[in-house]
Amino acid sequence: MKIVGRISGDLKELMNTRFDEIADAARAAVRSASEGLQAELRRQTVAAGLGSGLEKAWRLDLYPKISRRRTLRPAGLVYSKATRLHDAFDNGETITARGGKWLAIPLPAAKAAGLDKSPMRDDSRRASPMPAKWSNVVAATSKFGALRFVPIGNGARALLVADGKARGDTLARGGAGRATSIPLFLLVKRVRGRKLLDLAAAAKQAEAQLVANLSNILGR
Repeated sequence: MKIVGRISGDLKELMNTRFDEIADAARAAVRSASEGLQAELRRQTVAAGLGSGLEKAWRLDLYPKISRRRTLRPAGLVYSKATRLHDAFDNGETITARGGKWLAIPLPAAKAAGLDKSPMRDDSRRASPMPAKWSNVVAATSKFGALRFVPIGNGARALLVADGKARGDTLARGGAGRATSIPLFLLVKRVRGRKLLDLAAAAKQAEAQLVANLSNILGR
């Protein structure tokens, strides 16, 4: 989504006397509209529960990148560093596991154990002992031991189940001398996503803001 500001018309005399002022005001107008668009897309992402990673994947560049290079044609570009995911949640697309493998959906017990989030650093900023590229299923295996694969129905779905007691964790503990089996992940081949983002509406809102900003400049 590219936000472009342009002032046109017979402005020769005005430009000769107020070029720097108008150019700075035009850049500020484009910056304001672009930052508003980025903020709205990040707000939608957070409201949809898609996590801080996809929230921060919305980036912004202003042109010219060097602010002291003045122009009456400034531009702002708001873009995604996770285009495929943002598009999927904007269009409600079907997400399919690669190579005939599985998509792992954390169940309530996995969420209670924090296995629905990517590994994070703690407040001391020390690196997590588990690399971020590791999946949450690997984290569950580290926490609970080997998980048991349980097919469901015709084999299009399955469960990953933790058996017995979790090492150092109370989640899977039964009573005295009892072992507990708890489903942690639902495995599916594909899932149809809901439309959780409205990128077109955000862009339309930003365009309206840009027009208002530029109108204020011309009205001075």
